[in-house]
Amino acid sequence: MQPDVIRLLAPVVLVAVVATAGLAGCSGSSDAADDASRAAGAGHFGQGGASLAGSGGPPSAGTGGPPSLSLGGNSSSSGSGGAVGSGASTACSAQTREGTRVPLDMYFLVDSSGSMGDDVDSGNKWDLVSRAMIDFLQDPRNAELGSGLGYFPDTVSTDCFTPSADCICVDFFGTCFSTSSGSCSAADYATPAVPLASSNNSDKVVRDLQARDVGGGTPTRPAVEGALQYLNDWASQHPERKPVLVLTTDGEPTDCDANTPRDVAAVAASALAGPHAIKTFVIGVGSFPESLDLVARAGGTDHAFLVDTNGDVATAFADALDEIRGAATSCDFSIPTVGDGGQKIDPQQVNVRYTPKQGGSPALVPQILQNDPTNCDAAGGWYYDHPTAPSLIRLCDSTCRAMDGGSIALEFGCETIVQPPR
Repeated sequence: MQPDVIRLLAPVVLVAVVATAGLAGCSGSSDAADDASRAAGAGHFGQGGASLAGSGGPPSAGTGGPPSLSLGGNSSSSGSGGAVGSGASTACSAQTREGTRVPLDMYFLVDSSGSMGDDVDSGNKWDLVSRAMIDFLQDPRNAELGSGLGYFPDTVSTDCFTPSADCICVDFFGTCFSTSSGSCSAADYATPAVPLASSNNSDKVVRDLQARDVGGGTPTRPAVEGALQYLNDWASQHPERKPVLVLTTDGEPTDCDANTPRDVAAVAASALAGPHAIKTFVIGVGSFPESLDLVARAGGTDHAFLVDTNGDVATAFADALDEIRGAATSCDFSIPTVGDGGQKIDPQQVNVRYTPKQGGSPALVPQILQNDPTNCDAAGGWYYDHPTAPSLIRLCDSTCRAMDGGSIALEFGCETIVQPPR
């Protein structure tokens, strides 16, 4: 998989063009004063003009339907930028520079409870799921993907020989049975079985999956909490990468206190609202009520992927992984700290434009109010990873989902257009 390329233009105004879905993008320059006027009036995202369906569909006219992205008014201006509201505009010259889309890390949190060892129509659940994961990780298309692995419950001994709190022995049969269901402490799940790595480490994940035994209960909430603690730490140490959590389970949470689907959803929602906006994807192996959808929605991923155990489990699971890989593709873009002439990039002079896959005039995407991710709504927008010393531009989820193969242009040198208060 070739990295997407950002092209930066200009000693005075640098323009970076990033093609999504591997498509080449194109950009021109802009009239910031006109854009500011339009963004402050009827011409900002969510009002009038041509729109993009928030579900990721193609551009459509009007304001109805799913969450929309729109500029409104005439967005065909190109060429120059100046101080907002000054009425002055000066031509923007151009030079090029390359950058990259932030790479993706997928951390797999896998249910290895006793029920995962059950047989279904197409085979043993654990064998089918682990085989599909291994095939996914060994696919050359995922060679650039970062991967890590955790399990729940934590290590559970399936063998016991003397009576104890976790071991029941039946003297008549001369047999002992383990009753251990696994730890209910989030701290025990904050250490991965296979840590994420900046380079591809899928071979380690594959070997660990092949050696894993199943057994125990389903302590989902502490496991998700611990895994997200680990991912938050990873994201803090590696701001140049984007981690997501992929939760796989075959049953409802059991055995621990505060371990209902709502408890799990609350943990996922907290990570999404946190400084690194970590998303939680969910794959359910079996028939579930709405509990897994609840967790997925709270984790910012709309719905769970459900695998019917009466069908081809391996194929359905593999399809779910492919869909998640596409949906999780990073909408974070690196920005330079200095221009071609060595001048420092001013965070107050950065703008973002979107050009649809079908072509047409670029539409201004305003920065969200106060650079606060909680202001991301159906109207979309973008924000910095750090308000005063940014290294990344992050698109709001609705903007990210609406980019169906179009291109994003990052403009440096003209005063930032910010969403007006609503």
